[in-house]
Order: sequence, then structure tokens, then C-alpha cells
Amino acid sequence: MKKIIAEYHLTEQETKNLEGSFVGENDFDTLIDFDCDCYTSTGQPLLFFRKNHIEPEILKTAYINMIGAASPTTNRGPASGGERKNALLSSGKKSKTTRTYLPGTNKPLSINSGIAGYFDRNAHFDYCRTTAFTKRHLDKFKKAMPLFKTVDNAFKNIVPERHEKQLAMAKATHPNYIIEGTAFTTITINKNYRAAVHTDAGDFEEGFGNLVVYLENVEPVYLILPRFRIAVNLAKNDLLLMDVHQHHGNTEIKKTTHDGIRLSFVMYYRKNMYKCLAPSEELKRIQTNQRLIAKKYAGII
Repeated sequence: MKKIIAEYHLTEQETKNLEGSFVGENDFDTLIDFDCDCYTSTGQPLLFFRKNHIEPEILKTAYINMIGAASPTTNRGPASGGERKNALLSSGKKSKTTRTYLPGTNKPLSINSGIAGYFDRNAHFDYCRTTAFTKRHLDKFKKAMPLFKTVDNAFKNIVPERHEKQLAMAKATHPNYIIEGTAFTTITINKNYRAAVHTDAGDFEEGFGNLVVYLENVEPVYLILPRFRIAVNLAKNDLLLMDVHQHHGNTEIKKTTHDGIRLSFVMYYRKNMYKCLAPSEELKRIQTNQRLIAKKYAGII
């Protein structure tokens, strides 16, 4: 197994200044296309890469069943190369919710991305829940389970100390919000999505991001970590475990035919899921909050 020590080429601020911009072949010196373990020069685990680690049929089955989870959204912000700002209402006033727009314009920027599994409370949904795709297409989600379990098992074997911490979080979480038999709560699925430089948010920092892609009729797409000037050629059936809190983005997706496809799966544990109550208790919480709102409007409180 080859071991790589990744040197820092940019300061933290220089790297942060790249957020929202796209990277390309001028942004790396080292291309990883072989099995390796990669650490920073300070000894922190950065990424672990394994070629052809996923059985083709397992990945293809997941692709067939999960592609529908990647639907148009304007909720990805700088990660899509856009500008996140308050949406405009038909009255011309600003909404409390935000959307992603093409920089410097009021034109929404939509990309194909979605989530499966389970999600915690946020500004849009003040309750823990099964994601819409999983609820509506539970049969398809179950057919993709062999992929999630294969990746989790690899995670456990390749980076055991990180997996142990993430699994401890999963065990502390209500079982209704855990992808059964794994240390994951959530899957992000991206279709033909070129990510600008960003860091992932909302996942458990002491764990690890787990990435797999399905590709057909697409030129190689490199995932780049600009601070280290390292890129990974993540191809079909490969497995990448990485610190997703390091800035990263990918190169342009160039189809070789009109039906070219790149579908990525990012598997992780959302860091606040341990706070989720049992579904029945979440429902009571929603009802209590709704009553408080109704009393406020009625002038009772």
C-alpha cells in the first residue's frame, strides 16, 4: 500500500478565498489513480483510495434505483458555484428562505442533487424525518442497501478509528434514523454535478466522508483538494474515503455521448441526528410548536 504525505501549498485563508470557484488541471500536481493512504504533513488522515473496490453489479443496482433521488434544487449555495441569498417574492420583497442564484443575478441556479436516508431538523423542516425519496421509494432504497453496507464495511476496515467514533454516534441515535447495518444516516446523490470549491457541512467531523461514483460515457472527472495540490481520479467502482472538511471540488464533467452520466453517492452521519426523538415524540413536538404559533397569532400569548 502506497503512503502519501500531503504538503500544505496554500494558507487557510488562501484556500478559503477559492470557495465558490471551479478548479481544473492547473490546480494539482499529484494525481492519485492507485491504492493509497494519504495523510497531511501534520499526521492527520486526509484520504484513503481503493481502485475497483465496489462490485460492479452492486454499484449498478444502486445507480438504477437511486438516480431518481437527484432532482433539481437551488439549495446548494457556493458548492454549485452560485450565490446564496434571500429569495425574492412576487411582491418584490425578500423571503426569509434562501436560494442559490447565478452570481450577480436574480436567476436561480439549479443543479441535480438530492438526499436519501434520514435528516435532522433545519430551517425548512423543524423535525427529524425520513427523507422524501426514501419514504416514497422504500423498495428502491432497500435495493441499494448492498452498496451502503459494502462501503460501511470498507470504512470500518480501512479507517477503523474514524469508523469506531462514527459508529458510536450511530449507536447513540434512535434506530429509526440510522441506515440499518451501517454508521450512516444520510446519502447525498448528485447527478452530473460539477462542484465548486467547498467544504461539506452538517456531517460528523470525527467521522469520514465516503464517496462512490457511477459513470458511463464521461471523460475522467478529478476530485481536487487545492490546498494540497492533489487530485483523485475517482472512477466507476472506486472507493474514496476522505476528510470532507478539507476544501475540495471537481473538474468539468465532459460527456462523450449525449446520455453520459456521472452519479455520485456521498455517505455520512449527520452530526445532530443523535438529538432526534422517536418519530412519535417528533410528531408531538411539531404539534406543540404549531399550537404555540397558533396562540401567538390569536393573541393568546
